[in-house]
Amino acid sequence: MEDEVRPGYYRDEDGEWREDRRKKHDRRRRTVPFNHHDRRALYRRKTDREIEERDAREQIEEALEDFAAEHETEG
Repeated sequence: MEDEVRPGYYRDEDGEWREDRRKKHDRRRRTVPFNHHDRRALYRRKTDREIEERDAREQIEEALEDFAAEHETEG
């Protein structure tokens, strides 16, 4: 029996070497090449996250202002 190991490949049931299609690039790496297909999705998610954070900050500020206005009139 052979114990040969080829990174990025696996042996099928017939003993043939096949490329491992499950092996993907790490999307979390910062060194994504400019033409990599995940680059657009990576930066789109980053932009979406920034927009959500900005909206959340605005909602928190509005809630704090409303809370302060309610307590100013009571006191």
